[in-house]
Amino acid sequence: MLAVLAATTALSPFLISTPLAAAQENITWEECPPQVDIASAQCGRIDVPMHYSDPSLGDISVGFVKVPAQGQKRGTVFGNAGGPGGDAYSFFGNQAMNWPAAMYQEFDLVAVQPRGMVGSTPVDCNNIAPGYDPLSMLTREGAFVKDSCEIGTPGYTSSLTTDNTANDWERVRQALGEDKISIFGLSYGTYLGSVYASRYPQHTDKVVLDSAMSPNLAWNGIMASQEQGYKNSLNDFFNWVAANNDTYHLGATPLAVYQNWSNKIVAETGTNPTVAPPPAQVGDIPPAFAWAGQTGADVITATNPASVQIQGLASQLLNPGSNQSMSPLLNASRALIPQPTTWPMLADAIAGHTPIPDVSETGDDPYVIESMNASVNMQRLVMCNENTVAPDPVAIARMAWTGFVTGDVFDVYSVKFSSGQACSGINPSSGQQPTDGSQLAVRPLLLQGTSDPQTPYWTHGDLARSMNAHVVTVNGPGHGQAYGGNNQAVNNIVVDYLRTGHATATSVEGYTPTPITAG
Repeated sequence: MLAVLAATTALSPFLISTPLAAAQENITWEECPPQVDIASAQCGRIDVPMHYSDPSLGDISVGFVKVPAQGQKRGTVFGNAGGPGGDAYSFFGNQAMNWPAAMYQEFDLVAVQPRGMVGSTPVDCNNIAPGYDPLSMLTREGAFVKDSCEIGTPGYTSSLTTDNTANDWERVRQALGEDKISIFGLSYGTYLGSVYASRYPQHTDKVVLDSAMSPNLAWNGIMASQEQGYKNSLNDFFNWVAANNDTYHLGATPLAVYQNWSNKIVAETGTNPTVAPPPAQVGDIPPAFAWAGQTGADVITATNPASVQIQGLASQLLNPGSNQSMSPLLNASRALIPQPTTWPMLADAIAGHTPIPDVSETGDDPYVIESMNASVNMQRLVMCNENTVAPDPVAIARMAWTGFVTGDVFDVYSVKFSSGQACSGINPSSGQQPTDGSQLAVRPLLLQGTSDPQTPYWTHGDLARSMNAHVVTVNGPGHGQAYGGNNQAVNNIVVDYLRTGHATATSVEGYTPTPITAG
């Protein structure tokens, strides 16, 4: 059940368009940050109110990257990488994103760095708020984070909202002198882009919504929906590896692959992962019991979840200090499975041909460390500032069990929010922002994967209906269907839509990675 804060649902004041000549003078052009590697990219920043509802409270700065069209320009596309906390400079300014060539050729690509992150005015959380003991840091975790960030950036934390960020986009549009912009929003960016388009339909051309977030689930509900989504994607990965056993030799069934994966985690930590194994198949039955057939496989499937939990507890008792959350492979698995493009690398690492990817590595680069810290804290503050879904009391016990006993990373991130712990002590500063596509001249395009772990397929309908979007179902795994440019069918749909404003396809096949090994 939603607990919407009715008093905060009003839109911020609309912004008055600025003449081009005056607008360009408001931009401070500057050297691009190191993650921008496209030579033609231009980086700038503008000053905006910290709080649009009360500009007298002072200004902050908002940075952006612009990649000018290489050929004849059709228009300008504003993009957001999701998160919240996705880096704007990398989204359009880094070659590794591999957007379709036509996008670079025919459109100016602009990404605004969200307020709170390095590149815009970053939230400073380097001080520890006084007055918290270990117990209160657990029971009022959200308040502790916010109070700590308020010390370095007083008055700023409550401004980190979709409401204000949408208005930041409008200020950048004005500064660049663009009459209309098209929008490409990924994940959370689908909500942000929809809020902008609903608020400023007269300045919106086309809207691409890739992997739509449900505003009605923000944010405890979104995190709760991801828990099973990630587990389903892990099983999708095991199925893919089993189908490519000739390449990776990790097992011909998903359960056999799981066991090899689990064995490697045990070798790393002394204890096993407790995420439920995939369903057993007839090939998983020991030869002596092969007569049991599918019935035997069903018995294995039914008993395996409890079995891995018991094994985990037993191994932790026998190996004091062991915890699965310390496993590089387990953490890499959760981080990488949303993108099927990474599956060959992950499978090769499980097979022992390459090192386990270090998804937590920041090195000693102060810029990277500062950027990561600001991004993590900005994400927490945005989510807690606009959380409208009540916590689930039943999840509190699961949070304690997962956080203090099992350390299962496939549960802990989701249940931290669904239980209410992540935002405990924070009073939301912003409610759900209206999304309404009825005033748009061009109907939005929405791409949604059937096996998306982060914005599960069943959640996309809320935004699709409110924005009156044309939905293209992408049959297969992965979050971000146009992300990375690997699915040519999706690329063609997106480019044709940006050119013409039309899309006719309603279903395409998802991306299936090609097995590659260094072994």
